[in-house]
Amino acid sequence: MAEGRFRQNYENEYHQLDDINSYVELIPNLETDFEQVEAITHQNTSRICLKTVVISVLLVAVVGFVTMTVLYIQERSKRQNENDRETNGQNQKTVVCSNDPFKGMNYTTAGKTGIQGRQFLVCFTDNLNMASDETKTIYILSDGDFEFKLISTFSTELFNEVVTPRKNVREISITSAISLSDFKIEEKALLIETSRDVSIIIIDNYIHTSDSTSILPIKSTSNSYVISTPGALSKTTGPQFAIASRRNSTTIKIHFQFDPDLPKKVNGITYQNGSVMNLVLNELETYEIYHRVDMSGTFIDSTSPVAVFSGSYCTEIGFKNSTDFGSCSKLDEQLPPINRLDKMYIVPPNYNRMGTVLKIVSPFQTRLTYKIGNKQTEKILKPRGYFEITFSDKEVVVIDSEKPVLVTSFATGSSETGNPYMITVPGIRQYTDKYLVMVPGDFKESYVAIIVEEKSLINLMLNETKIIHYLNDGKFYNTVTLWNINFAVVVLQVQGGFLRVESTNNAAFGLIVYGHRRRDGHGFAGKSVLPDVCVPSNK
Repeated sequence: MAEGRFRQNYENEYHQLDDINSYVELIPNLETDFEQVEAITHQNTSRICLKTVVISVLLVAVVGFVTMTVLYIQERSKRQNENDRETNGQNQKTVVCSNDPFKGMNYTTAGKTGIQGRQFLVCFTDNLNMASDETKTIYILSDGDFEFKLISTFSTELFNEVVTPRKNVREISITSAISLSDFKIEEKALLIETSRDVSIIIIDNYIHTSDSTSILPIKSTSNSYVISTPGALSKTTGPQFAIASRRNSTTIKIHFQFDPDLPKKVNGITYQNGSVMNLVLNELETYEIYHRVDMSGTFIDSTSPVAVFSGSYCTEIGFKNSTDFGSCSKLDEQLPPINRLDKMYIVPPNYNRMGTVLKIVSPFQTRLTYKIGNKQTEKILKPRGYFEITFSDKEVVVIDSEKPVLVTSFATGSSETGNPYMITVPGIRQYTDKYLVMVPGDFKESYVAIIVEEKSLINLMLNETKIIHYLNDGKFYNTVTLWNINFAVVVLQVQGGFLRVESTNNAAFGLIVYGHRRRDGHGFAGKSVLPDVCVPSNK
């Protein structure tokens, strides 16, 4: 880099000398003009005054030329230096995050949204063997009619587009053959391209072991991730995570963290806590990793952006000392990359569940506080550190961290209210002012949880009806304060189908969708990444 800058400066100076020489070459011609003028004045002394005037004019012209040349060179050099700084990324503008209630916090400009897009990478992690006949569904949602293309190495016979009554909704049904296998490089990623900006939600829907997740557009994926899987407060038999590649020759390093430190042997190599696995994936290739222990804090680093999914193929999670865990269920979430994580979170309850297990994972050393009711607790986390807490379906958790953290919630299970599910909790700056979501219609109870600045609650619309009209029938309402700003946390019961939730005053808000049925459940966040304009400049 230093050599390149030296060469550029040398070339600039070289061209500047050329410009000066081109003007200096004019001087001999000017001297000839002076001699001619002198000859004329010798013959005619009456023209002495004219000689003086001509010489003065010519000298002024020369000085003017030189002055203009110097100014031109300085201006060009200034512009070149500005271009160099732009090329080196040294003059990025900082702006206050749009719709950010916390004014004065600067972020680096990087684009527009962060939730909708036109290219998505999808994969389905493994489910229970008994779910081999289950159907997996992809919902593609937009503001209007659109075209889409699904690119896969699999036979098109595995995919079936279901006719829907809405032009802005596409539903694709996929057989279980698309499910990933453990410790195998497979061409099982799906690339979805659309003609306009869309949102995508997938659900792995089996009667006793379902879960759902919203899909991040490829532009919101990145190279570095930290993993969250169910852990100490669960009876888990299958924590897993998977990686999907968009580009060829993507080198991936997986820095394992196992708790407890139970070795895992893969293809003759034994991996322990702290071991590193190296992979190379090509376009649309996937790799799934499974272990019997908590792998939270595992760090993934890749040479090209990848999509990462985490969860479990079978987990039981009970609330505190409850002996009713229900039965094990699949958990599935696409994780946001580290550069899209937030620092502040408001976590709503999973209504009509005994409670929720909340896991906070930090890629960095950080100090944070979390508050439940009037009780505030402080924690210090080391890099890749994590902890779990529990709270009931009548409580809200407020988290404020010095550095970005990953927050995932696990709804506890019971034989009556349903089995566990996993949700990536959105942070304050991950909120947006509009969501298009699909609520599966085959769950007995479906809910939306909304987190919004209290004064903007009156501006929220659900399918063109003001949300305040639903509050009398609301299942949960509470207010919390973060940085002296009051937020309303609302849980409403909704029917299955397409939902459009938006604010009329451009106020950003958080949205979570979940559903229950006997011995089953699912949940996903409307959005769980920082918008492009809010990607932190110093992570």
